[in-house]
Amino acid sequence: MRNIAKEFFTTPSPSPLWSYLAYTCCATSLLTLPFLPDVGRDLFYLSGYFAFFCFLFNFKSYTQNKKNLILPALFLTLSFSTIFWLIAYKKPGDYINIYRSYMNMSRLFIATAFVLLLALNERLKLQRKVIYFCIAAGIVINLYAFYQSIALKLIRIELGFDRATIVAYILTAISLIMMQSILMLKIRHRLVFYALAFMFSYAAIVFTGTRAAMLLYPLLLGISVLATKNVISHRHKIAIILLLPLLLAACGFIFKDKIAKRIEDAQRNFVMLNTAKADNSIFSRVWMQIIALRTGNDAPFGQSAESRAKEALAIIAEEPKLYNAKRYLNVHMHNEVLETYSLKGIWGVVILLAIYLTLLVHAFRPERNAMLLGVSAAMIFYGLSDVLFFSSEATIIFSLAIIFSVLSLKNTQEPANE
Repeated sequence: MRNIAKEFFTTPSPSPLWSYLAYTCCATSLLTLPFLPDVGRDLFYLSGYFAFFCFLFNFKSYTQNKKNLILPALFLTLSFSTIFWLIAYKKPGDYINIYRSYMNMSRLFIATAFVLLLALNERLKLQRKVIYFCIAAGIVINLYAFYQSIALKLIRIELGFDRATIVAYILTAISLIMMQSILMLKIRHRLVFYALAFMFSYAAIVFTGTRAAMLLYPLLLGISVLATKNVISHRHKIAIILLLPLLLAACGFIFKDKIAKRIEDAQRNFVMLNTAKADNSIFSRVWMQIIALRTGNDAPFGQSAESRAKEALAIIAEEPKLYNAKRYLNVHMHNEVLETYSLKGIWGVVILLAIYLTLLVHAFRPERNAMLLGVSAAMIFYGLSDVLFFSSEATIIFSLAIIFSVLSLKNTQEPANE
């Protein structure tokens, strides 16, 4: 025990024990969250504590590579800027859930920042372990989606949560890292495995009934495949791109009843476009985004949720066609950037866009990371019609997907910086 403690605290470079503790908690969190959300969240926090203490005891080692500090620093900046906003505006009332959600997001992104710092500077050979885990996690969680749809006969599956839409986003992130991991396997029939996994994972997304995910998931896979480098041949890359539409058509035929129902719902939304007080899930998002933009313009440096709601109600009174946005004023405005703008102002948008841009840069430098590109693109595209970071579960899953994407390239032992 004395030797272990000595290795923990006195070695010139970080002890691998810190990494194994942090990543084991991350892996267990990913597997646990869809079944026991509270346990999965606590495990993610625990990984953050391990990563923080590793950074604290090895400060010099983790601050040598300045480029690797940028992305974790941006997550910390977003967290602390949100906390400052909460200190300035939070108060009990009808909008307390907005403040609570953003407080949870801030805490989770602090944990994300420190675990990500470990991952970006990791010296261990972890690629094979990571891709096998991502495949196993994807299979287990998608099987649970099948169980809920087929055995429990749920119309829209919810895993361990109560919102099918968020589940679609979560399944997308998990399936993206699973699918890219399959491409990274060194087995003879991996393209057959990839095709079967697509059918399997796309079916799970169809079970959520979320139209955006049904449309975007194949596109995100196509982006990942096109960005893949030194993993599959150009011939296989072309084969996958040509195969995806065929597989999508097959899934459309198999699940035509479920897909047709969601198309009918969309058509009904278009018919009710001019019915102000009708429940319209498609155009409600448009009205909310208009409200978010206009209330943000009225307070470009930030405001409280109460102030935003007051301004929004005044706008709705003048323009009744925006009525559907009223019911979401105590939640969010269904667009990550505009939601941020309407509450935290220009500075919040700048930080958020900086995170998006830095993730995309990391997906190409210092080496191509197709898995990270797919996850980052999913986060950005879904943010056009929803607010991922309002949900603790989505925040954790996308953070974990980013962390495992970074670790998926850790295949060589990097020399320690002296």
